[in-house]
Amino acid sequence: MTKKFLYLKYMNIPNVLTESSVAIGFITLILMLNHEFKIAMSLYSLTILLDRIDGLAARKFRMESAFGKELDSLADFFNFCILPSIIAYLMGFNSILSVIILIIYILSGVSRLAHFNLTGMNEISGKQYFSGLPTTVSASWFLIVVSLNKIIIKLDFYFVLLSFFVVFSILMVSPLKFNKNGLIIKVLYILIPVAVIILWIF
Repeated sequence: MTKKFLYLKYMNIPNVLTESSVAIGFITLILMLNHEFKIAMSLYSLTILLDRIDGLAARKFRMESAFGKELDSLADFFNFCILPSIIAYLMGFNSILSVIILIIYILSGVSRLAHFNLTGMNEISGKQYFSGLPTTVSASWFLIVVSLNKIIIKLDFYFVLLSFFVVFSILMVSPLKFNKNGLIIKVLYILIPVAVIILWIF
């Protein structure tokens, strides 16, 4: 069986969680195409949650592997680089300048992921730091920004998205160090649920 279906030997809880996040990301895209914005973005928040949980599960059950690392990176590319760009495009961020900026965002994200796969995290004074802002964090802030769509004047919202993609494209490939357990990460545990609530209120 394993000779015919090689993936079976990689089947474990963390990898199933990672693949579930990709499935949810794809459903998010379908919902966006069908103009179900609130449901789509609410589901999208689950991809961010699962990205956190699969890593915790891998360490908890001692199931970390090279395959899991590659799978997680591919899932991050789809969920946190490609999807935000498509969602923004479908929301009207679709001028020639916008598309160019979205391409830059995608390239920054995939470069960030490739760099992380090669170098991992840096350890400074016993603490772990990311080099460049993680794609997951960028996608989290994208969710927070688009949740404000209904309470920002449309003209202004274009420039909010423009600013977001430019700034976060730079941050992802910057040499800046971000504490894995720092405030910029922890604050998202509060802001993401708030963003989803805002989606349904307005």
